[in-house]
Amino acid sequence: MQDISKDVARQASLWNAGQSWWVVGIQGIIALAIGVFMLANPTGASDVIRFLIALVLLLDSLTRIADGFRDRRLSSAPWEALRGGVGVTVAVLTLLSAGSNYVRDDGARQMLAIGLLAYGVLGLVSIIFTIRSTGFKGGAIIADVLTIALGILLLSARSGDTSGTQLLGAVAAIGGIALLGYSWYLRGKPARDARANASRGNAGMDAAPDRDAV
Repeated sequence: MQDISKDVARQASLWNAGQSWWVVGIQGIIALAIGVFMLANPTGASDVIRFLIALVLLLDSLTRIADGFRDRRLSSAPWEALRGGVGVTVAVLTLLSAGSNYVRDDGARQMLAIGLLAYGVLGLVSIIFTIRSTGFKGGAIIADVLTIALGILLLSARSGDTSGTQLLGAVAAIGGIALLGYSWYLRGKPARDARANASRGNAGMDAAPDRDAV
């Protein structure tokens, strides 16, 4: 029983760390900044945005791998390691393609798009299979859906077509706003929970029988 309690505590701490309001807020700021830049400069944004997306994917994937190997007894550990491995592979290949004469821009874009699709789908699948042990992750779901949307838009984009870049920027900006809103919700959640617990405690005291009266 003690081992089970320790395992539950470890999973709860991982869940809380993954849902820190400031982490979700930083993701939202990055997504919003990328979206605004793509909307403001769709012609010259393609190469820069592809590099930034690959860099963010690389950093996030390395974090996933570290979380996966930190405690292999967690139900989410295999999924984190697998997802991180896919993300690192795609991100590194995309970054290296920038200095390669053999990989064209369209090839690098399609490779990154397929990697984002796989990364986002694996994230959603992992949430489905581990939701009982880790709980509902609203911020992670928003980020995964945004990642899939970015992958679809990159895969369907055409060279020299600024409309696709602007649509991609709009999706990134909307996703960033959604993440910022969710980070604000997470920031106020402890205070709301404390008020709810205090209210339930006061209600319980009011409902308790008066021993002196009895």
